[in-house]
Amino acid sequence: MGEKSYNYTIIDTSLIQNDIHTFLEQFAAFINIPSIVLQPYKNEFIVRQYNKGQVIYYSSDELTHIYFLIDGYIVRDHYNIHGDLYRVINKDQQLYPLHNLFQDKVTHEICSALTDCIVMTIPIDLIEYLCKNHHKVFIQLFKYLCESEQQLTEYNMALTAKHAKSRVIKVLIYLCHTIGDDHDEFYEIKPFLTIQMVSDLASVSRETTGHIINALKAENLLVKNKKNWLFSKVLVDQHEDD
Repeated sequence: MGEKSYNYTIIDTSLIQNDIHTFLEQFAAFINIPSIVLQPYKNEFIVRQYNKGQVIYYSSDELTHIYFLIDGYIVRDHYNIHGDLYRVINKDQQLYPLHNLFQDKVTHEICSALTDCIVMTIPIDLIEYLCKNHHKVFIQLFKYLCESEQQLTEYNMALTAKHAKSRVIKVLIYLCHTIGDDHDEFYEIKPFLTIQMVSDLASVSRETTGHIINALKAENLLVKNKKNWLFSKVLVDQHEDD
């Protein structure tokens, strides 16, 4: 999990009993609303811990809830009506799936924990009510939705690269932007990321992906150790406008 430390009591295997007030304050800040506004609805919010590899939800039906990732990393495999797979990785302080708001839509999506996670579950009806009655919430969520669409566009553009090396590098840059921690001269990604995961995201064989990553290491554009991946911003600057 991240650098934050949470003190919570778990019941019923994964249900977090305390620290609810702290989590509500985090969510209130995320959607740009005073936390006191959420207090009358606090029983509607359910917070659970999920272990690495555990399925958070699997839905081929209309979702009734939306999820706020408090801590950790998750992967969402979304299938469209044509059977195409879209894979999205989210880090903490993310609300998903945003595209389910304000419409009756069937979601074919599997969401799993890449690391140990803390996740808050919120009824979609409540989020929509808050949007309709608090314009700042609507504006904030619209901004998040636009950011999500921009990230998806960046990923799709990466997949259109003709050469495997360019595709892998662009996917790595996409990951830096979406799940990386931004430092002055480099991006840092936690150790859950694997060569196989990059290979799957880039639709490039694992062997080729490994060779490309080793070449980036040789150029001192990437450092990968047992702890984290470190990506030089020189790599991003060189390929961002390709």
